[in-house]
Order: sequence, then C-alpha cells, then structure tokens
Amino acid sequence: MLDFLKHMLKDALSSQNQFTSGGLLLMIVGSVGVFLRQLPLRLWSWIVRQSTMYITVKDDDAAFHWVKEWFVEQGFVKRIRHVDLDTTVRGEQMALIPAPGRHFFWYDRRPFWVWLYRSDDTKGYRQRRMESLTFRTVGRKQAFLKKFVDDIVACHQKNVQTTPYLYVWDDGWTYVSAYYPRLLESVILKPGEKEHLLQDL
Repeated sequence: MLDFLKHMLKDALSSQNQFTSGGLLLMIVGSVGVFLRQLPLRLWSWIVRQSTMYITVKDDDAAFHWVKEWFVEQGFVKRIRHVDLDTTVRGEQMALIPAPGRHFFWYDRRPFWVWLYRSDDTKGYRQRRMESLTFRTVGRKQAFLKKFVDDIVACHQKNVQTTPYLYVWDDGWTYVSAYYPRLLESVILKPGEKEHLLQDL
C-alpha cells in the first residue's frame, strides 16, 4: 500500500498537468504547515503530562469539605481576589474560600494550581450544583501528594473534635451545610425522658 502511494505521488508530481501537480503539492505543504504549527503545543502538552501530577476531589466525597476546611487555614487564600463566601466550614462564622476558576499557590516550596469547577446543572431534590477540585503540581512521585493529603486529613481531624457534622441521603450521602446542633436544654420532653435519654447515651 505504501509503495502504491509513493508511486501515485511520484506520478502526480511529475505529471504534465500543472493543475493536478500544483494542487497536490499545495495540499502537502499545507498539511505539513498545520502539523508543524501544532507541534509546539503538542510537545508542551506532553512535557506537562510527564512532569506534573493531578489529584481530583469531588463534592460527593467527604474529603471535599475537608479541603475547604484546609483552605480556610492557609495564608494564600488572603491573596486570592476571586473568592466565595462559605458558612459551611466554620459554623456561624463566615469564611472565604477560592471561587470557581483557576488559582495558584505555593505549598511546601512547590507551585500548585487548583481548579474549582461548579456545574450549571443541578441534581437531587435540593437542586445542588455539582462541584469538584483539581490540584496540579510539579513532580512525578506520589509520596508528595500523599503528604499533601495527610496535611488535609490532619487539619480535618483537628477540627472534627469540636465541629458537629450532619449528612442526609440524597441519591448518595450529602453534607448538610450550616448545620448547628440543638442544645438539649431547648428540647421539651415528658418528665424523666430527658434524664433517661442522657443515662442511655
């Protein structure tokens, strides 16, 4: 097949018909030009894929809320100009976290990029938009990403000791934002039921 194409190309270029040979030559030169023009972008994409690591967290995973807790305690959030107001992280206190889009920060002397994606479509009875966080950094060893994840988990474990969490089933477990536990003193029960409940707990 390759010999046939070479033979056909040779015949077309040596043809007496200048229109055919010129058109074919123009097509070949144009194709080579398009390939060479896209070559730097393809080469750069290949270099980025080979020299960076990605980690993605979706909002239907508990770790998504953990990452938001971690964001609040990071100094680089104060330098971000495009932020969201969030009341699900610190209870009654309002917190600023990165808004949808791409953001840059340094962590452990390495550059990090984070993309927060928020869908336009909603799902479930609460009409909640789907969100995800994607982190990218330089390197090839997962040990560094493991350290990054361990820091997020440590931040969550520190906060979970004093912060209550409530989840409801909505086509999967969904974290209830802005949940505040009710004080037992405000619960009205029949005489003796509250004491029995406390003893049982």
